Amino acid sequence: MKKLNFSSTFLLLLLVACFTLPDSAVAAGAKKRGAKGIFGGGAFSVGLGLALSTADQTGMNTMIDAAKSAASSSASKMGTATEYVGYLTYRFANGYSAIQLRPTIFTQSSSGSGSDGSHDYTLDGYTVFPLARIIPLSNDFIDFYIQGGLGYGKLNGTVKTGASRSEFSGSAFGVQAGLGAEFCFVPEHCFNLEGNYRYMPIERNVVSSGTGTPHGTSQNTANKELEDLNGNDIATTLSGISGLISYTFNF
Repeated sequence: MKKLNFSSTFLLLLLVACFTLPDSAVAAGAKKRGAKGIFGGGAFSVGLGLALSTADQTGMNTMIDAAKSAASSSASKMGTATEYVGYLTYRFANGYSAIQLRPTIFTQSSSGSGSDGSHDYTLDGYTVFPLARIIPLSNDFIDFYIQGGLGYGKLNGTVKTGASRSEFSGSAFGVQAGLGAEFCFVPEHCFNLEGNYRYMPIERNVVSSGTGTPHGTSQNTANKELEDLNGNDIATTLSGISGLISYTFNF
């Protein structure tokens, strides 16, 4: 709860800064982005990128460990996740603040085989984050920025061990904050490097379709929570540190 309160305060400060920093049409950042007077002199940009995330799937990995013990599974624990990122950014005319809408597609998986057949573990989902950004350092070539926001995410999971199968899903609200740099060789075409931390645990996953009980589960009934061998809910997460590289087009 303390993390949520801190992040909410951080976001509020970012939003206040976005609307109170001096509005100068000749600021270096605004000039570089080629502001054309729309919406008070700001400028839009769009981008696409690829991120790697350290989402630690403790619940899924516990199931994998159980499969290793019970059926000598060769599946490895879930490691780095991949995210496909898109964004729409509006940079204010002051050149030092911006807001962004950022959807991402999340995927993470592991597979192998055991004494009872194939073992497959898959998580697919998405996040949507509105972000507020402050750009404290800017020149004609590079921007350094900090950003943060509150967002929503959902994960769909599939676990198959031998003849047993479970399909489930969960969702949560969370927070994200990070640092980045944007490099522009020409005003319209830029690329970004970012590091972000996202806090978005999904404590409860509801089964949509279940057959048998995959290794490490005690309940796999449709419309009920997926539970481990101790009767506790199996959690997933969209939390973690991510590194992003992306392309931005300014217009």
